[in-house]
Amino acid sequence: MDLSAVCGGSFDVHADIASVSDKKGKQFIVCTGDPTTRHKVYDEIIRLGLTLARIVHPMAYIARSAVVGDGAIIYPGVFVGPYAQVGANVLLNAQVVIGHDARLDESVVLSPGARLCGHAVCGTAAFLGTGASILPKVSLGAYSKLSAGSVLSRSVGDGFLMHGNPATGRQILHVGIDKAE
Repeated sequence: MDLSAVCGGSFDVHADIASVSDKKGKQFIVCTGDPTTRHKVYDEIIRLGLTLARIVHPMAYIARSAVVGDGAIIYPGVFVGPYAQVGANVLLNAQVVIGHDARLDESVVLSPGARLCGHAVCGTAAFLGTGASILPKVSLGAYSKLSAGSVLSRSVGDGFLMHGNPATGRQILHVGIDKAE
């Protein structure tokens, strides 16, 4: 995605927040596809009281009743359905589909072609691989991952790694302890 064209101007790239001068006069975006790192940087931006920019490609469709949080980056070909909630700092890659009434919490990352059906939920810093799907009314917990091409047909809690169709897996991260490291 050509961010200069989408944003309507140029911008500066920094490896970390500390290297940015005059922070209060700027808007920030987090440019990493790792949801845990995205969330740590997002937390720092919020802690510092800084402003997040929202980037929505003009070839994405966002229903009027949908809500998109600050810091979200939405690529071309994305569809966000009615009453969907896209949280702050979410990254939606090309051709992602978010069904009606679905919810993505903060710092979720969806790879190209991922799909959330109606009323599906992704917890904070969850990750969906390329072409992965979550079926209606099914939840993927915080810091959980659904591998490429997998279909989640039953809800799972925080810190799970799921794969296959139907997706199976196990808990690999005890979120209350490990996420702060």
